[in-house]
Amino acid sequence: MSEQNPPNLPSWQEFQNELIVKALKDESFRQELLADPKAMVEKEMGKQKAGSKLPAGLEVKVIEQPANALYLVLPTMLDELSDEALDNVAGGRTTTGFLVPIPFTLYGK
Repeated sequence: MSEQNPPNLPSWQEFQNELIVKALKDESFRQELLADPKAMVEKEMGKQKAGSKLPAGLEVKVIEQPANALYLVLPTMLDELSDEALDNVAGGRTTTGFLVPIPFTLYGK
């Protein structure tokens, strides 16, 4: 069940890296991202694909990693996933083509 990423849409890792680079270069963006991460992620997603929205119940956190720490974020363990959801998680894909590390569609169907 391999799904191709639509042209010009980054993987979640690429998108996340773009946010990090922008936050390192632009202090104003960094402060906005820290203050209202969900709104800023949606705003940046909208630049990639118009109308992109995160699910209403999804919490988005942005934290500053200190120089003396290393963070590893593990996804929640789910009891059961469908074959399609497993394929999506394994490939990090959603039905919209953005690649994400979580088993749900960020941008709607």
